Amino acid sequence: FYSLALAALLALSGCASVLELDDALAVTSYRIDPNGRIVVDANINSRGPYEFVLDTGSSISAIFDELSDALSLTNVPDKKVIVHGAVASGVFPLLDVAQAEVAGAIWSEPRFVRLPGVTDANPGIDGILGLDFLQRYAIGFIAGQRIVRVYSPETVARRSYRGWASIPFNPRKIGENGAALLFIRVTIDGWEVPAVFDLGAGLNMINWSGARLLGIKKERLRMNQVLSGAIQGDLKMARLDARVVRTSGIRWRNEAFAIADLDIFEIFGLEDRPAAILGAGLFTQRDFIIDFARGRLLVNISTAQLDHDPR
Repeated sequence: FYSLALAALLALSGCASVLELDDALAVTSYRIDPNGRIVVDANINSRGPYEFVLDTGSSISAIFDELSDALSLTNVPDKKVIVHGAVASGVFPLLDVAQAEVAGAIWSEPRFVRLPGVTDANPGIDGILGLDFLQRYAIGFIAGQRIVRVYSPETVARRSYRGWASIPFNPRKIGENGAALLFIRVTIDGWEVPAVFDLGAGLNMINWSGARLLGIKKERLRMNQVLSGAIQGDLKMARLDARVVRTSGIRWRNEAFAIADLDIFEIFGLEDRPAAILGAGLFTQRDFIIDFARGRLLVNISTAQLDHDPR
């Protein structure tokens, strides 16, 4: 089985203050689904369009049962993967897919896992485009127009961006040969917490170790909300309202976090240490670029709150 996870700029050869609009390999619109995630149209085997979530919290792309059946996709013989979701994990087959395409960006012989699509986390969604697709490119998001621009990795990596903050992210693997997710160092109400950068999460999340670090007592909170996973299972959770979230000179105020001890934290060995997930809602009000080649998340500071506090 393979193991996969679902959950100051340097001046180089140029300096830009806006996205290089003429250099995009593909341009497409996106929408925000009811769960707060970024959804784009994609074609599978030249059929579509179908609705796929862009998910930096998933190391592998997925097609849900209903679309797989509609396209008469077959499983790859003797190929299954262990998929670790935020709430639950499972073993699922790989699908035989010839091609996936997003606005002209073509992915030949892609690896898609077949997942059940019957959970509350996936209403109206046909599948997931995970890191195995996204990290082939640099991905830019224009919030005001709800446009995704897909670039070759070198187009963004070779430039610095004037007026954009740079947030470094670090891939962290599950075991020696397992999948990797992207971690960012953030401070939540003054406490440093490692956090997964997860556009596939519609909300921010923090484990109970992190909540206790912030002075939250479990016995004083009502567990009156339910978190549904993309794979299976529901998990009761509470809510934390963080006054300030900071990273790399950017500040967010009054951000809500769901509190729950998620399976994905345990898989990364963080069940007894503070850990968080930064969901799509933290970023979709701002222009941002994911530069996989240089391991940085660029955020347009003209649309973000700057942190001028030297602390």
